[in-house]
Order: sequence, then C-alpha cells, then structure tokens
Amino acid sequence: MAGNGKYLYTAHMKTSIDLPDDLYRRVKSKSALEGLAVREVATALFAAWVDGRIAAVPSEPASRGVTTADWKFRWQALGLAVAESTGTNTTLVDQLRADRR
Repeated sequence: MAGNGKYLYTAHMKTSIDLPDDLYRRVKSKSALEGLAVREVATALFAAWVDGRIAAVPSEPASRGVTTADWKFRWQALGLAVAESTGTNTTLVDQLRADRR
C-alpha cells in the first residue's frame, strides 16, 4: 500500500457500472456456474480490450455513425476473439443461443 500517512491506497480502483438488470443476472449466473466472480470476468474483459485482444463494440451503432453492417461485422469479430481467448470451440453467437435455451 502507498500513501502519505493519512490516506492509504490499494492497488485496486473501485468503480460502478450501470448494466441492464437482465444482462447482469445472466453474467452473474454464468460466472457462478464457472466458479468466477463477476469482478474477475469484468477485469478479464477490460484487460483483453486494453491489450488489444478484443475490440470494443458500440452499444448503439446508429448513434455513433456506424452502419449496421459495420456493427455486425465488429460484433462477429469480437465474438470470435472472445471464443479464441477462452479456448472454446463455439462462437459467441452459439454461446448466446445456448444461453437462451
């Protein structure tokens, strides 16, 4: 820990993120099934994005000047990158379809 004697700082930053309730419930349940904390999943995704292993996908493509075709292509590329980084043989689309069942 570092600090000036009055305040102590850890090596972690605490933050809050607003997520849709249904998405958070799905993330929470899937992470629990895999024995992971939501924090671990979020940290891994942020690290992969910062390291350039996955690309960020805009949540609302039309509002950012991205065409639907561009957004779909980037989303599919992200799915493939996630599948490769997790070592699974299924694409993100396949995983999402399986989660709906």
